[in-house]
Amino acid sequence: MKDNGDYGFISIKRGIGMTNVEKIKKIQAVINSKTPRFEHYSKLFDEMEDNVYNYTDYVESDVDKEIKRLPYADYHMCCCLMTLVFREDYFMNGKFRERYNSGIVTSILERMLFLLNCEINISYRKENNMKIGKLQEVNIRDLWKHEQYDFSAWLANEENIELLNEKIGLTLVDINTEAYVGSYRCDIVAVDETTGVKVIIENQLENSNHDHLGKIITYASGLDAKVIVWIVKDARDEHRSAIEWLNNNTSQDINFFLIELHAYKIGDSEPAPMFQIVEQPNDFIKELNNKKSTDTMTKSQSERLEFWTLFNDHLINRGKPFNVRKAVTAHWYSVAIGTSEACINVTLVNKDSYIGVELTIADNKALFDKIYEERANIQKELGFELDWQRLDNSRASRILYKIDGLNFNDHSNYDKLIEEAIDKVIAMREVFKKRLK
Repeated sequence: MKDNGDYGFISIKRGIGMTNVEKIKKIQAVINSKTPRFEHYSKLFDEMEDNVYNYTDYVESDVDKEIKRLPYADYHMCCCLMTLVFREDYFMNGKFRERYNSGIVTSILERMLFLLNCEINISYRKENNMKIGKLQEVNIRDLWKHEQYDFSAWLANEENIELLNEKIGLTLVDINTEAYVGSYRCDIVAVDETTGVKVIIENQLENSNHDHLGKIITYASGLDAKVIVWIVKDARDEHRSAIEWLNNNTSQDINFFLIELHAYKIGDSEPAPMFQIVEQPNDFIKELNNKKSTDTMTKSQSERLEFWTLFNDHLINRGKPFNVRKAVTAHWYSVAIGTSEACINVTLVNKDSYIGVELTIADNKALFDKIYEERANIQKELGFELDWQRLDNSRASRILYKIDGLNFNDHSNYDKLIEEAIDKVIAMREVFKKRLK
């Protein structure tokens, strides 16, 4: 099990008749689906013929130990690691979902994408007699001298925060770099646009330490944050364990991310930053702790998870007209619209047999009233009528369109329902977004 740190660009195994480009498309589609279902990944590796049946010749049976080799793994090693995860689920049913929620599965697939793309680039350069560059890591302190004044200011930029959004699956808006807790200043405070939860980001351009671990807990309590992101140069094992413990033993609505920041360049190219998730919330474990139950879900939860998984498949097939979110058991699916004041929600109301597509305004009656004044023009632009609900006895307001026909006991019309729901989301987002600027 020698690990020589080679990137292994020329050792990529190919399934019969499948090109690297085809592999990239298939892997990316599974990543974008954001599904924790084992069969999707097993089918992927069967189609690519990338299962390594003699994986024990290259790795031991301890996933937690072997996954530490991932940053330097070649393509074959990635396949060994994924096969190891598959086999672990065979002996410990349900373990794959836990590994997915911890980020391990996605990290392996992202490494495979990176290696496949590198080989394509190298092949292209060879064919065109181009000089092949070598990937070099850049000291992040050479790029940002000071955490607050340099890196935090850089990250707060809309274009750069999107890099972090893509990695952790949030849509951060209302970025604030001047939030204090007592005499201490939190690096960044933001709001997730689709859920409205407060997010704090603590930046540390050095190895993780106890001081910053204490700070993130202090800031989280002082600012009542629900998502805590700790970005470091290198994460020490004891702090990985601490964040894992916090995710496994705090309430379901508190979530900790530990992320390493790296930067790379090729030759004289501009350096490119890369966020690598080390620890993230484990929804599987939290759900178990919260419900004090077994691995089973209620029928409604199972039906909603199945619906949202199919919903994501349709989104991907249509080229992702809006961001794909992780399929969960909740009855709603939120779509960002460019402001923390409102979002579009797709809701499953099985008891009344309909799917709702609604603009939800969190807590701003004046905004609802302003939009309501334009209801005639809005409905004319949309081409359909809406149900305008000010909800005077509630903080929220909503503007609703109903799609009839939802029945958890009959999936025969799901494709039609989902296509209509996606169409309505696209139309409503376009019409309302320009009125919410």
